[in-house]
Amino acid sequence: MSRRSVLALALLAGSVWNAGCVDAAPLDAAGAAQQIRALLAMPFATDLIGASAAPRFAWVEKRDGVRNILVADAADAPKALTHYTQDDGTDLWGLALSPDGKTLAYVEGGDPEYPDDPSPTPDLQAFATQQTVYVVREDGRPIRAGEGWNPTFSPDGQMLAFIRKGSLFIGPVGKVAKEVTAVRGNLTSLQWAPDGSALMVTLDRGSHAFIGLWRIRTASMMFLAPALAQDSLPAFSPDGRAVAFVREHKPLSDGKGQKGSFWSLHVYNLENNTDHVVWTPPSGPGSRFFAPEGSGLLWSDSAHVLFPWEGSGWMRVCSVSASGTAAPVCLTPDKAEVSSYRLSLDGKTIFYTSNIGNLDAWHAWRLALDGSSPQRLTQNEDMETELAVAGNRVGLLAANAVQTTHPVVVTPEGKGKPLVFPQQPVGTHFVTPKNIVFRSEDGEEVHGQLFEPDEASQTPRPALVFVHGGPHRQMLPAFNGMGYYSNAYAMNQTLAAQGYSVLAVNYRSGTGYGEAFRNAPDIGRLGAREYRDVLAAARYLKARPDVDPARIGIWGGSWGGYLTALALARNSDIFAAGADFHGVHDMTEADKPGLSPEENRKAHELEWQSSPAADIARWHAPVLLVHGDDDYNVEFEQSTLLARLLSERGVPYEEHALPDERHAFLRMQDWLSAYTWMNTFFAHTLAAHKP
Repeated sequence: MSRRSVLALALLAGSVWNAGCVDAAPLDAAGAAQQIRALLAMPFATDLIGASAAPRFAWVEKRDGVRNILVADAADAPKALTHYTQDDGTDLWGLALSPDGKTLAYVEGGDPEYPDDPSPTPDLQAFATQQTVYVVREDGRPIRAGEGWNPTFSPDGQMLAFIRKGSLFIGPVGKVAKEVTAVRGNLTSLQWAPDGSALMVTLDRGSHAFIGLWRIRTASMMFLAPALAQDSLPAFSPDGRAVAFVREHKPLSDGKGQKGSFWSLHVYNLENNTDHVVWTPPSGPGSRFFAPEGSGLLWSDSAHVLFPWEGSGWMRVCSVSASGTAAPVCLTPDKAEVSSYRLSLDGKTIFYTSNIGNLDAWHAWRLALDGSSPQRLTQNEDMETELAVAGNRVGLLAANAVQTTHPVVVTPEGKGKPLVFPQQPVGTHFVTPKNIVFRSEDGEEVHGQLFEPDEASQTPRPALVFVHGGPHRQMLPAFNGMGYYSNAYAMNQTLAAQGYSVLAVNYRSGTGYGEAFRNAPDIGRLGAREYRDVLAAARYLKARPDVDPARIGIWGGSWGGYLTALALARNSDIFAAGADFHGVHDMTEADKPGLSPEENRKAHELEWQSSPAADIARWHAPVLLVHGDDDYNVEFEQSTLLARLLSERGVPYEEHALPDERHAFLRMQDWLSAYTWMNTFFAHTLAAHKP
């Protein structure tokens, strides 16, 4: 544990915020470099969890690139449970609290998105790190439990289980766990039975997935109604007599022509080993299963199951009888999305985050399951996109235009009490992003946020379109709850402070605006129709009198990198320069089983025509390319391919590789390097060329 040392508790203290400067002169290069480093170093909280039987919360905080785990009771100041000091990219994740909140388990190393693959080493260590489960008791001493992930405490808090690939490990808390079984495939979820007698797992075997039950006393595995499907999100009923789960038969293609329903909700009775379908959605909206990240099935009691569904066209939480004798009832309001939801300890209240009343603003709500109306948990304007329940208290992750994501506890009086106050770096400059709505060429309403420099300018200024990745994401007029997009927001603030107008566009296929918007036809490799929204954003900027139409650029990463490259390939006449972070440049895929040779050929032709590479002959604007070469989301070869294509055409480009970095860069230093390269690139290609 060479990375540990004492963490100064002064870092946790609150502070008075400095107001952003008004009518300040644009930042110069040195000021911009100082600001982006300061903003990236701000404390950023993720992975908020709560103990099931005590008002204690835990979360991961990244500060100045260094990750640590903090814990706090609802009424007390936070305490650091880990004491790391280096920005080496080693992730901390998979947090779990014992029911009484006195013991914490977590994972050090690895990649939460690819937990069974080799651990990343972005700081170029001589040897790869291990993905290790640790336990920390109240004395703060870390105890190694073994290699793996998804640590889960038994209901009495005495045992700990975790998984690694197809292996299940169990052991007393504070001891090294033992492997109790190994199966073919990968275990992807883990849950204890309410009485501690068994563990439920999801076993992924690629083409299909089973729900398995490991009985501890007999050391035996059984599978719950195994089928030719993808089974997921298993959840024990409170009395332990039944398991609810989702069964999917995913369609072969992403087309909108299918008339069937592709998932069903099941309940398996463990007393008589029978499975029955509780409900199958009708065809149309919601016929494909989709759930908010980190959320699944919940039992409000042993007779009703809560599940996510967008049958109305909006992501809502619905309830259905476990007997399957009645139609579901959706609990959360229509015409709004839900991003996270949890049950109270007694199962009588659901807490959730939603954009009710304003699709560009997220807040936390409570809803008693007795049929009463929803109530806002807090009354401020912070964005609240995630929540956790700890005993009888609710915790939120909140952010706003000048504060990064930080934990807040809701008091019994309905007030939000921040557990950590992110300190605004001295001398930094913020603008207030404005929510705007504009129309795409086909009339679709598109939302975005406009970052406008405060200073008055006598001449039109350069401007940038920012395109998020995902594409199932949404940018907001505040720091984002995801680290990747929190960094992007900080960069857009820094660009505005230098005199750029920046428009972050929430194009079709993003979340927050309903199922029809997210699943719009002909997007991505099926026709790239979302590019119309990106082009409309550029035309919006071009029509503004304070923007120089000859100095409009574009930047983004991942799917945003794909759209950046597509913009430069198709419209170098509009986009004068671009920064493409780990984008996809050739969208063609391998043949799909079940499609005829002719159908595959037509699919490949459409994929190619949707690719930036297809329009390389029209590309002449300069571009910055940045990619980590240990990227598991987008192949590094996508960027080496584009560099070769640009070289053949004589298109100017600047290239940077980050050895052993992942898709979402793990080190703050690598984000700083990448953003510094981009800042300098746009200074040369956009800002320097004044009319």
